[in-house]
This record gives sequence, C-alpha cells and structure tokens, in this order.
Amino acid sequence: MNRLLVLALLAAPSLAPAAEPAQSAAPIVAKMQKYYDATKDLHAHFDQQLQSAMGKKKASGEVWLKKPGKMRWDYAKPEKKLMVSDGKTLWVYEPEDEQAFKQDMSASTLPAQVSFLVGESKLEKEFDITVSEPLPGVGGAGEIVLKLAPKTPTSAYNHLVFVVDEKTGQVKETIIFDQTGGQNRLTFTGLEQNKNVDEGKFRFSPPAGTKILAPPKGP
Repeated sequence: MNRLLVLALLAAPSLAPAAEPAQSAAPIVAKMQKYYDATKDLHAHFDQQLQSAMGKKKASGEVWLKKPGKMRWDYAKPEKKLMVSDGKTLWVYEPEDEQAFKQDMSASTLPAQVSFLVGESKLEKEFDITVSEPLPGVGGAGEIVLKLAPKTPTSAYNHLVFVVDEKTGQVKETIIFDQTGGQNRLTFTGLEQNKNVDEGKFRFSPPAGTKILAPPKGP
C-alpha cells in the first residue's frame, strides 16, 4: 500500500476505522526494572537455541546470577561446559577437552541479555523499548513481548526481545537478533529470586592438568 493511499484512508473515517493507539511499553518496563532492582540473586533452569546460517543448535542447563556482575552457567547438554565469573574474572571450562579460557571481566564482556539481570545496566538508558509486533512462537498468555533497539548502534547485535511476565515484571525469555539474521534464544523456567546464593558458586579453580588458554579474539 503506497503512502498516498494510506493518507487517504486515514482522512476518510467512513472508509476505515480509527487506528488503535500503540500499546505503551513504559508500564511494563517500569515494573521489570523494579523487579530486578529488588533482585539480589537468581537461579533458574535454561534452554538455549542458537540459529544461524550454519544451522540450529540447542543447549540446556542451570544458571545462577548475583549482583554485582556474578554469574554461573552450568551447561548439561549437549556436553558439559561451565561459564563462571566472580565479577572480576570470567572462566570458560570445557571438561571433556580438559581446557579453560580465562579473561578479565567487565560489563562489556557480559551478554547484552544478561547484563541487565545482574544489575550492570538500566534498560531505558541504553535502549529504545517498544511493545513488539507478534512473533511466531514467542510469548503467551499473561506475557508481554518487548523489542529493545540499542540507542548506540553496535556490531554485536541488531536488537533484543524480552518476554516479560505482565504481573511480576519477571523476564521469562530473551532473544538476541544479530546483524546476519541469527538468533540466540534463552528460555528460563523454575525461576527463584533472592535465595542467598552462596559465593562459592562464582569461584573457580581449574582442576590439575587443565590447559589454560587465552580467550579467542573477536573479529
């Protein structure tokens, strides 16, 4: 439909009904920010789906997050892997290969969909947030789907999608859409908030014989 035809329809109410006002994202964003501002730590099970030109991959496991900037991702499938940070150092341990990657931790090394959950960012400062158009298989009853476009363009991704519980403001699912059409989708279940997760969860000492490698360089 061309622009002139759209303008003509809008100018003739007898021919077309008035457009419904777009739903504001502000109330759910405020509720979500309040929920995570009050969150000291989180534990959940996660399912991950990666989609790219190379195909699809799935993974699953458990995650623990604790402010400020601490996280532990225990991958159980398809193979065991550990990503853990005490807020200063990030380790990626691959037990089957008896190797580990180590690097200094900063907010910039946190995935965009995780930094907010561990208190490293404020969404409205970094993103233009709108209620998303319907997406196939995303969101359900009692949930609102938000699109988050970075205010400062980045080569790391195009935009994010958050699926948020309308009553609590809890993030149930996140999706990163990259610049090439790929997706990184995380779904959280069995969420537990403020259970006083032990600090030991976020410490890591490589087992004897583990090869310590430098992190892979970015493009």
